Amino acid sequence: MADKTFTQALNDLQNAASEIGRQATTLEDSLKLFEQGMKEAEFCKEILDKADQKITVYEQEAEADA
Repeated sequence: MADKTFTQALNDLQNAASEIGRQATTLEDSLKLFEQGMKEAEFCKEILDKADQKITVYEQEAEADA
């Protein structure tokens, strides 16, 4: 997933959730999609956490400069 962007991962997560909701999806396929979705969600969370850390650092630097 290293080459994947946040937007791509979020889109894949949304697609997995949509597929799980379809009545034609088997239990086995739903479990695979759930596992894939959880990986995508964790990837998105990591990116958001890193962005949050950067914002916090920038805010602290701005406060120190003020």
